Amino acid sequence: MGYNQQYIDWKSGKAGYDWVDCLNFILIANAEVTDATLSPEEMNKIREINEITFSHWVGDGMPYLPDEPDEKLKKAHDWYFSIIKNTPEDEVNQEVGKQFNKVIGWMKNQDWFNPTFAQSIINWLVEIAQSDGNVISNEKGSINSLAEYFGVENPF
Repeated sequence: MGYNQQYIDWKSGKAGYDWVDCLNFILIANAEVTDATLSPEEMNKIREINEITFSHWVGDGMPYLPDEPDEKLKKAHDWYFSIIKNTPEDEVNQEVGKQFNKVIGWMKNQDWFNPTFAQSIINWLVEIAQSDGNVISNEKGSINSLAEYFGVENPF
């Protein structure tokens, strides 16, 4: 089968964001925005999900270096927190929301995006929300809203 061209491009240093970056952005943003913190438990769960998606993204059965999934996750992490860092404090929530909506819209409009993948994203968001032991109403509302946007069943 061979390596995925996006992986090859990433390895060669080509700029831009791909679906793995966008997925990681969605996971990080939803976890952080809903309760204003990205707990170690949430980050560990995101890291676990990233490892799974990264291994598929590279190419079925293709080897990769052990630190590469974390490098890929760091790209989305830095992207998200650069928005916070580079936006005036009173505009952060609006700007994060704008970027989040842009990313989920891009993801939903991909030819390969389907209800199974949409449901996977929702399931992962639920796992992340549950990882720190306390699913708050903001998390439930955000995940339900995204489920509705993706056209899949609300988990809460």
